[in-house]
Amino acid sequence: MKKTILLGTLFLTGVVSAFPFRTSCGKVYEVSGTQGMSLNQVASELSDINLIACGERPSSIVIYSH
Repeated sequence: MKKTILLGTLFLTGVVSAFPFRTSCGKVYEVSGTQGMSLNQVASELSDINLIACGERPSSIVIYSH
């Protein structure tokens, strides 16, 4: 169920909070729905996306913000 929800959020396009995420295997996903989440929560979600897309958890997640 969690994978279905997560994949569903990947395909939703948000104007304010949408950003590209490149997985460790080189795939790029547009991520949205992260408003109100802490950086640790966002990193956890991105790690889950990487697991689904590449079959592995990355050793680290780097989030650039400005």
